[in-house]
Parts: sequence; C-alpha cells; structure tokens
Amino acid sequence: MTSQTMMSLIQLHVHEEIRGLEIFDNDERLIRDEVGPLLPSSHLRLTCRAYGGYPSPEVRWVSGGEELMYPRIMPLPEGPMQLVSGRPVSVRSAVLEHPTLTRQDDGRKLRCEARSTNLTQGLHKEVTITMHLPPLKVEIMDVDKPLRAGVKAAVKCRSTGSKPPASITLTVEGSSRLETQPTQPTPDQNMTIRRGELWPTSEDNERMLVCTATNPLVPAYTLTAREALHVHFPPEVQVLLAPALDPRNIKEGEDVYFECHIRANPPENRVQWKHQGRPLYTVRERGVLAQGRNLVLQGVSRHAAGSYQCTATNAIATVTSAPAALDVMFAPECRQPSNVTVSVTAMDEVTLDCAVESNPEEVGFTWQVNSSRGVKELPATTFTSQGSTSRLVYRPQEHGQAHEQHGVVFCLASNKIGKQKEPCVFLITPAGPPEEPVSCSLVNHSATSLAVACVPGHDGGLRQVFLTTVQDAATQEVVANITSATPSFSVEGLASGRDYLLLVRAANEKGKSPPYIIQGFALKVAENKINNSRSVEASPLLAVFVGVMSGFVFILTVLAVAARSRCRRRCRQRPLPDACPDNNKLGGGDEAPPSPSTKASLDEVKDSEDEDGDPNTPESSGGLLEPREGTTQVTGSPTNVFRTTYVPSQTQQPKQQQQPLHPGAATSNHKYYKIKIDCTRLNNESFV
Repeated sequence: MTSQTMMSLIQLHVHEEIRGLEIFDNDERLIRDEVGPLLPSSHLRLTCRAYGGYPSPEVRWVSGGEELMYPRIMPLPEGPMQLVSGRPVSVRSAVLEHPTLTRQDDGRKLRCEARSTNLTQGLHKEVTITMHLPPLKVEIMDVDKPLRAGVKAAVKCRSTGSKPPASITLTVEGSSRLETQPTQPTPDQNMTIRRGELWPTSEDNERMLVCTATNPLVPAYTLTAREALHVHFPPEVQVLLAPALDPRNIKEGEDVYFECHIRANPPENRVQWKHQGRPLYTVRERGVLAQGRNLVLQGVSRHAAGSYQCTATNAIATVTSAPAALDVMFAPECRQPSNVTVSVTAMDEVTLDCAVESNPEEVGFTWQVNSSRGVKELPATTFTSQGSTSRLVYRPQEHGQAHEQHGVVFCLASNKIGKQKEPCVFLITPAGPPEEPVSCSLVNHSATSLAVACVPGHDGGLRQVFLTTVQDAATQEVVANITSATPSFSVEGLASGRDYLLLVRAANEKGKSPPYIIQGFALKVAENKINNSRSVEASPLLAVFVGVMSGFVFILTVLAVAARSRCRRRCRQRPLPDACPDNNKLGGGDEAPPSPSTKASLDEVKDSEDEDGDPNTPESSGGLLEPREGTTQVTGSPTNVFRTTYVPSQTQQPKQQQQPLHPGAATSNHKYYKIKIDCTRLNNESFV
C-alpha cells in the first residue's frame, strides 16, 4: 500500500539589520558632529544615507523630538548597491534643504533616523549647526551730559550678539583726544565692552562719538552707534572791525563798526565792551552804541583810537578778548599851547619850535610871517623839520624896518589827510623889562629869619633875576639886599620882635619890574617864654595891666569891624579900581614906600579829579574821553590876521565836536581864583 505524501511550502522572510548611517553636506563631505560654521542667510543641504537593512529602511530628519516636515526633505528610492565591509548592500537616502539660515538656527541639533521594522534595531545620527554671527546690538553708555571742556570724561561702548566676540572701535570724529582701552569680552562670550577716556575741548562740541562693532568672520555685517557730544566751555571771544572797513584808512569823522565774535556753550548771557580797559556804554549823544555783539562809533575823533575789547559771560566763566587796535588818522594840530608870545631884541634871534600832533606822523611844514606889509611865506631854507616838529630861527633884523620886525609868525603843517586848520601862532614882541612877581607869601618864619616864595611873571623875553630889599618897617632902614635866580629866598639875622617890609622885584637887561611888597615880622622871644615851674604868682599890677589891654583890644576890634563893613559897601557901589586902589606898587625903585599893607594875593584853585574806578567819569588823559582843549583863534585867516594886538588866552574851551564816549560830565578846564583885596580910602587912610 502506498502512503499519501503531504508537502507544505513555507516562505521565509529574513529581516536584516541596517549596516550603517552617514550624513553628507552639499559638497559631499562627511559630517561628523557639527555642520559649519555657517553664515546667516546661507543655504543648508544635508544628505542622510542608510546602508543595508531588510526590508529597506525608512530614513527621516528629526529636530527637537519632532519630525521635520519641510517640503525639501526628500526620501529617495533605493539606490544602487554599494559595498559595505566587502558586501554589496542597498542604500536608502533622505535630503534636508534649508534655503536661508537665520540666527535662531545657530546651535540647532538635527537628527537623522533610519528604521526598518520592529524586529530590527534602527540607527540614528545627530549633528549640530554652528554659525558665525554678526553683532546684534551696539550702544554707547555712561557718557556724561553735558561734558565740561578740559575735564576728563569716561565713555563706554557695548556690543552683544556677536559670535565670536565682536571687534569694537571707539572714536570721536575729527579728534584724537580719545584714549581707548583694549576690548573686553564677557565670560559667556556674548557681550563685548570697550572703554575710553576723553579730554574734551570746545572743538569737540557737537562732534559725533562713534562706536562700531564688527565680526571679522562676518565682514558684510557691521553695526554702528553714534551720539553727539555736548561740551560746555567758556566763551571764545574775538573783536574784529566790520569787513567793509579798512583798518589802515580810518579818518576822523567817519563811522566805525566793531563786531564781537563769540563762541560759547551755553550761550553768553552778557556782553560788555571796553576801550583802553574801561567799560563802554551806549550814549547816543556821544555817538556810542554798544548793543550786544555790535559796537558803533559815530563820527570818531582821534580820542577814539586805542584798544577795544569785548567781554562775554556765560554760566562757565567771563572771558575778555584780546585787544583790537583802532587807529584814527587826522590832519595836524598844534600841541598845547598853540599861541606863544616871544620877546626878542632887534639884534638878537629867537628859536621857534613848532610841534604838531598828526596821524600819520609824516608831515610837511610851512612858515609864514604876518607884519604891517601883509603875510609872507618863508623859504624852506630858513627852517628845519624832523618828524612832527619844525624849527625856525627868527632874526628881527632880517625883516625890514623896525616896525616890521615884530608881528605874528604862523606855522602850518599838512599830511596825507589834509592841512592844519588852525596854525601854530608865535607873537613876536620887543623885549622889555620883566613883569613883577605874583602871589608872594611867607612860607616860614622864626625869631630871626623869614622865608618867602613867589610866582615869576613874564620875563620880558630875556633872562631875569629876582632882587629883594628888606627894610625896617619903622625906620625905613635897609637891612638886607638879596639876589636870586628863582623867586624863592630866605633872610637870616633879623632882630627879634621887629616888623619888616620886603620889596621883591624882577630884573633883566631892559630894567626892573615894579616891586611886590610883602609885610613880614620876626617872632618875639623873651616876651613869649613860659615859665616851666608848676605855679606862677602874678602880681596885682600885672593883672591890672592885662585887664586894661584887653579892654583896649576889644574896642579896636569893634572899630575895625565897623570900618571893614563900610569899606565893603563902598566897593560894591563904585568900580573896583576907584574904590579900592592898589597902593602896594611903587612908582620907582628908590622912592620911599607907602604905609605898609598886604598885597593882593591870587591863589589858583584846581578842580579835584574824579576817581578812575567810576565808570561814569571821563577817561584819563590821553584816553577816549579826554576832550582836546581848543585854542583861542586869532581873528581872520593867515591872509588877513591881527587887526588888534594878540594876547594869548589863558582859559581854553574844549571843542564841541569832539565829545567823550564814556558817560559822565566832561572834565572842567575853567580856573577859579580866590582874591584878597586890601581896601584903602582915597586919602590913603587904611582900614584894618
């Protein structure tokens, strides 16, 4: 019997492990653990390949535990067989493409997984994206606001987000006064700091402090921070003439404009103008307009010349500019005095010096003589000139007849500005006896001596000496004769307790002057001594004598007061020469003097000068405010002059057109005198 045979067909499926997993970049370079470093915005392409495995494994990309579902992740079909460990195996791949990397992709981990079935163990491989990152932020920190010129200031710049740490440059545009320290990264390498020290100046105001952060590995990306510096500094002041003015060609009468150029932070709050170091204020009547940064001088005179400064004040300091010079040109004018009387004999000569003030100082001179025949110009050979001075030797004998040898000599100068308007005048008169001394007075006296001082009169054109005769007032006896070159002398060896008359005369070759009489006395000695004992007993007879003398003196005093009052009433009712004649002069040198009397004295009282510190007082001599004294102009021009005898003026008035610039009254040039009058009756009866 044949047995039945059963056959079964069994299909065996053998699962094979995945033999390997590798990741390649776009350039087919094998990636170990990191991808990069890459730059922002760059393209990323990674290929993950799984070798072997049965059934064919599934390959995918995972990040953060989640599968990446980018449309550019492309699982590829099984590729051609490749040899792995000498055996041909199949290859399964998946490609990851990231077209534009961002800062957030730095440090990101990408995981490639390959899995076949649950019966086999899957494989995976992880790589990290590394990137070079540019600075994310840059900022300037800790800058003082505002800065102070000349005071050290600390500055700091900070950069964050750069990988590796950024390189920082810290500068001030247009300045080299910033000193910086090396760059200092923080421990986490995410922040970089650079510090510096700045010594600001006024030039740094409004300049930009610039901080630039860059990653050398990412040169296309740079961050820059800018901040304007605010520097406080004292005013910087400069005084300049208006551009339209030529400083070398400013004449009297023109208008002058000054500008004060000020650079200050904070801005100035006060501006003050100065001339020759003294403040200037707006005085429209004098043509001075000081308004802020502008100074206007209308119709300047020569006294406006000098240095001008501008003082500016802000919250930091008060600063005065360097002086700016103003030169005012003018035609020549005589130096004081402009009218001089000169006495000369017919056969002598006299030197006439003509000095003028002029700007420019290069001047030419002309001399003229005015006599009874008219005005005649002297040839240039008769005088010499040097600078602003000319000298003429005048010889009367060279000018015709005797009546033509004396007259008026004019000196005229001219420069490029113009001719002298008023000539320097010399009145030539014949030499004669001198005038008597004036204002004689006792300056010292003792028991046996006297000292007298006088003011000399005109010398008559010749050298004079002074003669003094001392006479006993009671006996008219001459006790001393004194000759001196000056009107000051002393007399010794006088008798104690005696009254004396002193007759003071001036004398020259032409004669003597009338005497000036002064009454002097020597002190008593014995009668005025005081007993040094502690107690002195007076006799009854002495007491009676003293009482009688006191009553007598009282009666004389009452009579004297009444007589003096009567004299004053008479002087008011009648002209002074008739009511109060001067009997102090003698007609001749040898005549007996009249009864003693005190000669009228003439004392000049000068005005006291103002203090220099007062801004409202006129400026000191030679300054802007000093008005030039005028001269008494002789009637007529040099062509029709001197119809009457010329007498030099003693009191000269300032010219009206030359006004001082500073406020305050002009200096008075008037002279005042105290006059003591000895009133005498017509019958020569003297009043006490």
